[in-house]
Amino acid sequence: MTTSGDWLLLQELLERGDPAFVDRLRSVTDANALGDFAGRWYENRNANARRLLLAYLERPLNAYRHEALVKRLFKLAEAAGDDAVMARFLVAFDRSIRRVVRNRVHFESQYVDSHEEAERLADLWRSRGIQDARFFEYPNGSGKFYATGSWTEPRIGAVVGTTMPRGRVIDYHNTAIGRIPILDWAARLRLSFSEPPREGEPTEAERRQLEKYRLFSLPTRQYLRRRAWRYFRHLGKTNPERYVAAISEAMVLYENADVDTGLALIDNWGLVHALFHHSPVLVSRPNGWDVAEDGSLSELEPAPIFEDLWRSAPRAILDLIVRARCRPVRQWAVRMLKRDPAARLVVTIDDLLNLLGHADEEVVALAIEWLSEAKDLSTVTPERWLAVAESASPGALETLTAIIRRQIAPDQIAIESAARLAAARPLPIARLGLDWLKAKFPSSDEQRQALLPLLEAECEPIRPEILAWLRSVLSDDFRSDGLLEFLDSRHADARAEGLSWFRAEPMARDDVSLWHRLMESPYDDVRLALTTELEARLRRDRTDAHDLALDSDRLRLLWASVLLNVNRGSRSKPGAIEQVARRLAHRPEEAESLLPILTIGLRSLRAPERRAAMAAIVRLVATRPDSEAMVRAALPEWQWA
Repeated sequence: MTTSGDWLLLQELLERGDPAFVDRLRSVTDANALGDFAGRWYENRNANARRLLLAYLERPLNAYRHEALVKRLFKLAEAAGDDAVMARFLVAFDRSIRRVVRNRVHFESQYVDSHEEAERLADLWRSRGIQDARFFEYPNGSGKFYATGSWTEPRIGAVVGTTMPRGRVIDYHNTAIGRIPILDWAARLRLSFSEPPREGEPTEAERRQLEKYRLFSLPTRQYLRRRAWRYFRHLGKTNPERYVAAISEAMVLYENADVDTGLALIDNWGLVHALFHHSPVLVSRPNGWDVAEDGSLSELEPAPIFEDLWRSAPRAILDLIVRARCRPVRQWAVRMLKRDPAARLVVTIDDLLNLLGHADEEVVALAIEWLSEAKDLSTVTPERWLAVAESASPGALETLTAIIRRQIAPDQIAIESAARLAAARPLPIARLGLDWLKAKFPSSDEQRQALLPLLEAECEPIRPEILAWLRSVLSDDFRSDGLLEFLDSRHADARAEGLSWFRAEPMARDDVSLWHRLMESPYDDVRLALTTELEARLRRDRTDAHDLALDSDRLRLLWASVLLNVNRGSRSKPGAIEQVARRLAHRPEEAESLLPILTIGLRSLRAPERRAAMAAIVRLVATRPDSEAMVRAALPEWQWA
């Protein structure tokens, strides 16, 4: 990627703002060419060039041989007073250094004159936490005793071996062939040196392995991050009107991965200065921040440098709450707002409503607290309240719905909106919607139609109550379409409510077209209940299925689907077989289509079903001798006397 053609392609990608430009550029390993490109790129006023520059700097500082490009861009931005670019450099340099906690072992020893003195000394050391405290008589015959012990204490130190190789030739010791010259990146990747050493640039796969390292040596990175922060500190002193906006640009770029532990948080040199510069909990040392001897990170409170500038810009703090990607920055902003009474005069009701949908619980808690204490919410329209309720964070819903109840009367809400809320999953929202619905009296077909989405209500704790209310409303003016909506619902409890309605509604029980449609139901519970209802009706009315005005094909479909169900329906199957047998006795001309249904029961593993089917077939042959040939053909495995 160092030929003139490659640079022409890069220039074309840059001019048209192609996102592939950044990856292409990161694969270039010609340090001199990259250094020369820095000035042309930075001075390019094209909006695409600027956007790609910021995107490049938001990537980790781990592109092989990009030291010259990064350093020259840094100097150009610093000299130009470019706040946006310097914000990205501050974050990038902060991310480039991480420390770890290691245990350091300390030793203590002392000569004493007697056994008793040695024993007292060992006990004293143990009481002070010295591990492995012991003593023994010195073997030179002097009669003295030697006491020794050790202890460990945590020590924070930088991770070593993180510097990106720079393509230099180094001497590498090989046990087989001695010292050999080798490129530093090849040595870092532990490539095989049994053959002549590799020359040239790493392959793409090898460059990807090198991405775990960072540009510049550790001391250089420490210097660069201090210099990046110095830019913002100088800005606060000489151009205070620019400081808050400039440092905010950096603060919103830190992510949760940058502060996932307490040590990682204080490893962000510039961020900690911006948030906790004056905190007594932290101590600034040459290699980074440390916790004070008697301090704890749990005691951290906002103590920013230039706090007076922040107090004069509460809208900027609110903007941090909205835009920040990491939790510590949001927590800092929330606490800054809370301790400044004047901030409440700047934060509007609309701002608080927007915060209710935030994923951070502390942000939502702030919005709820201030909304609950607000004196006048009359400017918020019912439509706005509904939109907020449907998008709010779960933790805000209980208090939010209580506020909404105080602000909105049921007659201000359309029945469609109330039904939409009642069908929602969160319990507070669903309860609010249902309570509003109960205060209404739907009468028109359009209003009844608007209630049908309640059949898909997602809040399981109150779905039975919702379904019972919906049934009571639709029962006032019964129509089979409404009942079918219940019985076609994907929810079993909605179908159960529909079946209860079907059994209790005389107009439904006598609707032949409704029976026909239910016979084709895809749900087992509906088909089984229909079979049971049919059997109960035949017994109650002392009639037979052939006397009912039901379609023969649909009846056969119903009976077959019940008998073929292998998972449920054991109580309904004997009744279905009995219904088939009665139909067959009264309509022998349907024997050809009904016998296969009886054979299903005959081959069942359950004895009650087999006995019922066998009795029906024997009864058929006894009463209709001319059907014997048909039965023999359907049951060739039977042996006839």
